[in-house]
Amino acid sequence: MKYVNFHHKPISMFVIIAFSIMLCFWAQQTPAAPTNSAPEKSASAALENSKGEDTGFIEQEHSAPAIKKGKKFPWLIVALVVVAGGAAVYFLVLKKKKYTLTVTVGEGVTGTPAAGATTNEKGTVINYNYSLQSGYNDLAVTLDGAPVAASGTVTMNANHTLEAKATKTFILTVTRGEHVTGSPVSGTYTHARGSNVAYSYSPASGYSNLEVKLDNVLVANSGTVAMDNNHTLTATLKGANLEVNSTPAGARIYLDNVDSGHNTPYTFNFSTAVTNKAVHLRYSCGYKEYRQIVSVALGQKKTVNKNLVPGIWEEFLIPASSCWHPYNPANWTSLLELYRYIGTASKWDTNSYYHSFSGNYTVSVHMNRKKGSIWASNSIFLGTSSSMTNTSGYLIQYHSDGRYSVFRAANYNYISGGSGSLTTIKTYTNTSAVVQGLNQWNVMKVIKTGSIYAFYINNSLVYTFTDGTYNPTYLGLLFYVGGVQTEIQYNYVILTPGGAAPLSVPYSPMDSAPTIGKEHDEATGRI
Repeated sequence: MKYVNFHHKPISMFVIIAFSIMLCFWAQQTPAAPTNSAPEKSASAALENSKGEDTGFIEQEHSAPAIKKGKKFPWLIVALVVVAGGAAVYFLVLKKKKYTLTVTVGEGVTGTPAAGATTNEKGTVINYNYSLQSGYNDLAVTLDGAPVAASGTVTMNANHTLEAKATKTFILTVTRGEHVTGSPVSGTYTHARGSNVAYSYSPASGYSNLEVKLDNVLVANSGTVAMDNNHTLTATLKGANLEVNSTPAGARIYLDNVDSGHNTPYTFNFSTAVTNKAVHLRYSCGYKEYRQIVSVALGQKKTVNKNLVPGIWEEFLIPASSCWHPYNPANWTSLLELYRYIGTASKWDTNSYYHSFSGNYTVSVHMNRKKGSIWASNSIFLGTSSSMTNTSGYLIQYHSDGRYSVFRAANYNYISGGSGSLTTIKTYTNTSAVVQGLNQWNVMKVIKTGSIYAFYINNSLVYTFTDGTYNPTYLGLLFYVGGVQTEIQYNYVILTPGGAAPLSVPYSPMDSAPTIGKEHDEATGRI
C-alpha cells in the first residue's frame, strides 16, 4: 500500500482539499421544481361521471403556473479542471523522477564515487574522479559502456552505469649479453597481469655456451614468461673457454706466469671474459718453451695449439726450469723476467743446461753484470758434457770493460781452476760492440755451423773461428767471480738447433732492463 507523504508532496493536499470544497458547493445548490399534476374536476362533474350521465358541464382548464428555475454554476466542471491541472502540475513539474547510478571501481583504481548503486533525482549532476594506484596501468573509465575521461560529471537524466578499471602490471627486466641474438633485447618492460611474454635467444656465430635464466633459475633458450609477478630474464654466454693443446702432449701450462697445475691438453672455463692472458707452455728439457697472449670473450672458445720444437727458450717469465743445474743452487733465484746469481765464489761459478744438442745451432744470451769486477769475464760455454769440473769445449766471452776473448778448454775444472788446460783462440781484444760498465745489458750470440763459430755481441759480428777439436753439445753459463761480491742477471737464454743463418736478435744498447711481459716472436728470436 502506498502512502502519500504530505510533507514532501503538498500538491496532494491541495488537490484533495480543492476537490472536497467543490463537492460541498455542489451539495448546497437550490433543488429542482416539482413535476405538474392533472387538474382536479368539480363536484358536479364528478357526480356526472359517477352516474355515467353526461352533465353537459364544461369545466374550464387552467394551466399550471410557470416556475422560474435558478441558473446553476458548473462547479463540477471546474472541480474536474482543477483536479486535472493539479495532477498535471504535480506529475509534470513538481514530482521529479529518480534514476539509479551504478558505479563499479576495479582493483588498482582509487577515486570517487565509490563502488555501489545510488538513487538520484532527475537532473542531478554527479562529479567523478579516478586515478591509478601504484603498480597498475591503463586506467579505463566508461559511462554506459562508452569511454569517457578519468574525471568529469554524470547528469542523471536516465539510469547510468559508471565503471573505472585498471590493468595490474608487472615489470620484466631483460638483460641480453654480448654476442647473444634474440628478443626481447635488454630493457625494462611493463606487461599486464596474466599475459605471456615470448622470448628466444641463441649465441652469435662463433660463440657457444648460452645460459638463459629466469629469476636466476636456468630455463630453456626459448619459451614464455607468465607475468604473474615481477621477473628478471637474462641471456648471457657462460664464461670464456680456453683450450690448450700441444704436440707432444703433457706440457705444463702456466697462465699469467703462474703454474695452473694442468698439463696439455686441457680446457679452462672462465666465468668472465679473458683479456690478454699469457699462456705459457713448458714441456721438458730440450724443448723450447712457448708463450702466447690470448683474449677470449664470454661464450667464446679459443684454442692454443702448439707444436713444441727442440731447443731452449727461457725468458724467465716463469721460474727457471729444472733443466738448469747451477753449481751453487743457493746462490740462484728466479725473479720476474730474471734468473739471478748473487755470490762470492773464489774462481768461477757455473750453471749447466742438462740436455744435449747435436749438429748446428744458435745460442743467444741476454745478460747483465750488475755487481762485481768490471774486468771479469761473462761467458757462454759450449762443452762436450754438462760437468763444469772436468769439461772440454769452447769458452766464448766478453768483459764489461769492452773486451772479448775465446778459449778452448780441455778437461778443465772451472770451479777450482786447478786442473786441465785452457788454450787461447782469441786473446783479449777491445770492441765497441760491448756496452761497457757494470749494470749494462749485453747480448752474446754464437752460431755453430759444423766446426765454424761466429761470435756476435749486440748483433755485431766480432769474431769467427774454425776449430774441429771438439763437437760441443751442451750449453753452460759461466762468469768469473774471483771472491768479489757479484750479481749476474740473465733475461733470456735461447738455443735454436739447425741452420747456418744467423738468428737476428734485436737489441738496443739503451736497454738497461728487461721488457716485462712481451710475447716473443720466433721469427726474430726475441720479444
